[in-house]
Amino acid sequence: MGNESGQEANKKGPQQPQPSVAHNNNAGAAASSSPASAAEERELNEALESGFRPLTRMERRQLWLREYGEQDVALQMWIQLVEQHDLEIEMMLQMHGLLIFGVMVSTAHYAQFYIDLNEETHREHDPDTADALRRYYTALVPPSDQPEYGPEGLPIVYHYIHMRDVTILSGGHKFKVPYWRGKASRVDAFVVGATVGD
Repeated sequence: MGNESGQEANKKGPQQPQPSVAHNNNAGAAASSSPASAAEERELNEALESGFRPLTRMERRQLWLREYGEQDVALQMWIQLVEQHDLEIEMMLQMHGLLIFGVMVSTAHYAQFYIDLNEETHREHDPDTADALRRYYTALVPPSDQPEYGPEGLPIVYHYIHMRDVTILSGGHKFKVPYWRGKASRVDAFVVGATVGD
């Protein structure tokens, strides 16, 4: 009995570590062939997905640099002026072949329009929906005392643009909407002071 179990162990023993050794070798080869920045980004993504610990200052900085690299600095400046000083600026945006004309407004103006609209539409018949939508739109508005720099010690990045009285031109078609919200990182070009022709 002892000999049989020993023979079984000998049969299985050499076979078990092989997959893990092969896996480790492949992982080592992949790590050595990829640049350090790719390995760092992979580690950062794994840390973000795990969600088990807060991000370090260096990880927050890397995230900011990645995010800021997708932004147009000049457009960020205009968004910041509108948000911080409650300005309204006529602007044309070009996004993925669309031309979007309108007046850039603060997030607070955009949110208030939809809060009022939902109050009018839902308050009487569905107050729970009205409350949920009010909370959602209120949460979009940055705090009035928001600092210029975030927790990573780098400037705040504005992710969205808000516009009113919007005309969208696409392939000869014209669409008008009262308010519009779009990702700042998706803007290909912009013109300050541009208005749509008749």
